[in-house]
Amino acid sequence: MSGQQSLIDMPIDAAPPLRREAAEQGKAAPVSATAWYVLGVLCLINMVGYMDRMGLAILLQSIKVDLSLSDQQLGLLSGLAFALFYCTMGIPLARLADRSSRVRLLSACLALWSVMTAVSGFARSFPQLFLARVGVGVGEAGCIPPAHSIISDYFPPDRRTFAVGIFQAGAAVGTSIGMIVIGLLGERLGWRAALQIVGLAGVPLALLAVMTMKEPARRDPPAAARLATFPAIATLLRRPALVHLLIGISLAGMTAGALGQWIPTFLIRSFGMSMAQAGVSLGLVNVVAGVIGMVGGGFIAMRLMGRDLRWELWLPAMATLMAAPMYIFAMLSGSAWIVLAVKVPVNFLISSANAVGMGAVHSFAGSSERALAISLVLFMTTFVGMGVGPYVIGWLSDAFAPSMGKESLRYALLVISVTMPWAAVHFYLAARRSHIDRRS
Repeated sequence: MSGQQSLIDMPIDAAPPLRREAAEQGKAAPVSATAWYVLGVLCLINMVGYMDRMGLAILLQSIKVDLSLSDQQLGLLSGLAFALFYCTMGIPLARLADRSSRVRLLSACLALWSVMTAVSGFARSFPQLFLARVGVGVGEAGCIPPAHSIISDYFPPDRRTFAVGIFQAGAAVGTSIGMIVIGLLGERLGWRAALQIVGLAGVPLALLAVMTMKEPARRDPPAAARLATFPAIATLLRRPALVHLLIGISLAGMTAGALGQWIPTFLIRSFGMSMAQAGVSLGLVNVVAGVIGMVGGGFIAMRLMGRDLRWELWLPAMATLMAAPMYIFAMLSGSAWIVLAVKVPVNFLISSANAVGMGAVHSFAGSSERALAISLVLFMTTFVGMGVGPYVIGWLSDAFAPSMGKESLRYALLVISVTMPWAAVHFYLAARRSHIDRRS
């Protein structure tokens, strides 16, 4: 008890306890083959989820023309329709994951969002497509929290950030494949067939997951899981490091959401690229920069955390701060190829910040709190990054259109750059409190 008191009484910037903990983590047991297999399946599930979620972005211009929609309506479809129910259902599903079988929950949700993606292709009006996207959001709300909780129980703390980076790389691959495959399918078969084909591809994976993945034992007693939802949330929010981390990831997610949802339309409108050209170009950029950023960021964090555990927070701060001027330069460029070239380091940095930041969340929650902690982060990142962000950009684009014409979207996207240095401040503040609030 005296050791705990002395730790709390230390100055916020004190580093020795964090370095001692980092050294102790080097004694962790090796990771089993089962753990790597489960991580591989989870990575595939994340890939399919992002294909279904982000693939819509490459089809927005075709949907706009076919259904005669405004940019505000496109912003609602690509953002709020998904985000509202993703956020609403995320927390109760996370509590269910903390109390029951995470594997069965994840498999059921995968089947649901896959079917609803296919249903999106049958929509004949804005309300119908909006409701179908709501269904996708409800299904995907049950993916990330249980997946992170499973990873945390299969991998020891010193390997966790790297494992989360690999899992997050599935998102980058899924986004890339979604851009490329859905772009090609959309150009050849139309946007409806593209959504139907890609949606149904997730159903076999749901069967594979529920039949072959083993539910891991939880690493610590499930006392937190017995708490009611709101007291459990209050417990997490009393940890300032976690709160700052949540805000930092959310602000960085706003930039990622803007890039993911609107850059394809920006390239098509401002530079005359075809749907297939935009999809293939962006897909290649995302898969190279995104995967290297997420896996590389997790690996670098794993190495540096052996010296000081605060590197899992310092790295996202540095990455978001460096990305801001590059993003501004890309948005002001007059060449599509410069936009794509600069998007490589921007994607690398934002992907690194996201992967390492999400891995850091595990450090501030116990095993029976982690699904809930991840759901809180996803609530904010989805509401801000995929809900409010895309809608505000669509609204700004419509507002700028009378004076700026087709370039209105460029300047709407430029506004979002302010979120990156703001995110860096919160990552830094989380690091200052991390030795007090750390749980593992």
